[in-house]
Amino acid sequence: MASSVTPATFDYLARRLEELAASFPTSPDAVDLVTLADDIGVLAHHLQHTVEHAQERFTTPQTVYPPERVALVQLARAAAGITRGLDTLAEALTYATTGFQREAVEDLAHSPLRNDPEVLRIMTAEKYVAARARLRHTAAALRAASTPAPSGPSTPRTTGPRAQPAAAAQSRQPNRH
Repeated sequence: MASSVTPATFDYLARRLEELAASFPTSPDAVDLVTLADDIGVLAHHLQHTVEHAQERFTTPQTVYPPERVALVQLARAAAGITRGLDTLAEALTYATTGFQREAVEDLAHSPLRNDPEVLRIMTAEKYVAARARLRHTAAALRAASTPAPSGPSTPRTTGPRAQPAAAAQSRQPNRH
């Protein structure tokens, strides 16, 4: 059975994560709860798609050979990175919908900041920036996984110790004048 996890799979997922991360707002003024919920949905879709690729191969685990196991581990790491980004966006949604005082800082029940929409937007924008960084890190790891490893060393290897040229050996001896 051919692998469903290929370098093209990694490249595709990396591109999607980069595109999503690039669309995240970085300023509080650009934060919108509807868009945040949509971003969470898109990220959840990418996570589900990633998990399905891995599950597809584990239906017959005896045919998953070592090179493909490496790819599946990389895919699992990508799923973990997506999950961390999703968790960060979920925190942003929690802050924005349940209030600053319960989720972020204790003992602000009497503070005028507890329901300040501007504070909530700032916190949400900060979470977006954190999620963006996590997704970009995951995309970079996927891009590294999609790049084939070099086939071998560029210089020939020797099996024994290398002899020093006579000129180099003489130049290293101290002067005895």
